[in-house]
Amino acid sequence: MTRETVTLSTTSDFSGWRAWARKLLHDRVPADSIQWIIKAPPSLYAPSAMRDLPTAPSTTSLPRALAALFPAVFVSEAPDRLHLLYLTLETLRDGMPLPDELTQRLQGLARESREKALDLRCQMPDARNPECQVIRTSHTAALIDSQAEALSNLRPAPWIVISPERTLYWDGRHPHFGPGFTGDDLPSSGLVESARSLATAGSSNAWWNGIAPVPLHPAPEDIASSPALASLRAGAIDCRMCELCGPATRTVSGEGNPKARIIFVGEQPGDQEDLQGRPFVGPAGQLFDRALRDAGGHRADAWITNAVKHFKFTLKGSRRIHQKPDVSDVAACAPWLAAERRVLAPGVTVMLGVTAASAVLGRPVTVSRERSRHIPLEDGSIGLVTVHPSYLLRLPDEESKTREYTKFVTDLRMAISALAG
Repeated sequence: MTRETVTLSTTSDFSGWRAWARKLLHDRVPADSIQWIIKAPPSLYAPSAMRDLPTAPSTTSLPRALAALFPAVFVSEAPDRLHLLYLTLETLRDGMPLPDELTQRLQGLARESREKALDLRCQMPDARNPECQVIRTSHTAALIDSQAEALSNLRPAPWIVISPERTLYWDGRHPHFGPGFTGDDLPSSGLVESARSLATAGSSNAWWNGIAPVPLHPAPEDIASSPALASLRAGAIDCRMCELCGPATRTVSGEGNPKARIIFVGEQPGDQEDLQGRPFVGPAGQLFDRALRDAGGHRADAWITNAVKHFKFTLKGSRRIHQKPDVSDVAACAPWLAAERRVLAPGVTVMLGVTAASAVLGRPVTVSRERSRHIPLEDGSIGLVTVHPSYLLRLPDEESKTREYTKFVTDLRMAISALAG
């Protein structure tokens, strides 16, 4: 049988595979006569690295459910993955039903890739440490490449992923890719510098646009069964349960002490939180930190989160103006907040503002009526409602600000005392 040999530049060359698959399907080349090989050109990591791809009209319509599987199957470790994907397209082109065993194989490979993607994301430290972090892994280059954008959303500050097949460096703005190494080849004292140099040598790789992401798209049942805060944070980056994920820069998950017995719930991320990927770091967050210290507490001992995990805003020129989240936004994010509280099992939950109080208590709340008293929660813990610190920033005069700040500190002190009691 005459064989058609197709060469891809890297194991991450999804756009190359897709272009060749479209051409071969158009020419009606059967799956069993195609040999897919990976052969990187010498200049792969050079900024000028380019490749000529064939063009052909599409002959196949891919159902949405299958389209979601393709990127995850592509970055799997199965040697026959490219053949399986082409065979799927060939079967659909000919109007034939997919065999159950083929569908199950694709689903299984996609599931394995997503589990490995979640594992890689869970290794990513949070954004509180400004130093460049090094993550060592044994995952394949294709899987690492597919997670570059998600990892940058998890930690906007610089980091480096090192594996035997790939070095990936995020400088805080752009990803840089290079060949891998084990780290044993270099002195440990120069590991970060050497890894950074290795990746930045190809600082504008042309094939980056061909890397296929592997989204997790967690369902409510996945969130409810998540065993740890790290897996919640790693899965939330691909949340698509409401429309806020579109305009927002990233999901802003909770952060703090994983053994915290007190949790503070705000409304939603603001502009700075959305940019930095951390809750309560803008003006309201800085005021909260000061009030918490004045109340005898410390942020490092608490867990800080929001009822809604994406920034809702409207544009006014170049400014992003905060918009109050709708009931539907709060409801869409409810599984994330419920899972955080389930994993943490806090003794006290402090609700900062009406949105947070309604989200935790599951009913309409008037802050002035419910404020400054212990509220028994369904799990047997204590809830306490107070104002959101942004309310203090909006007060018109210094006298009001001083008076309300004192009341806010008193509420926080009450919550800390309830925990101690």
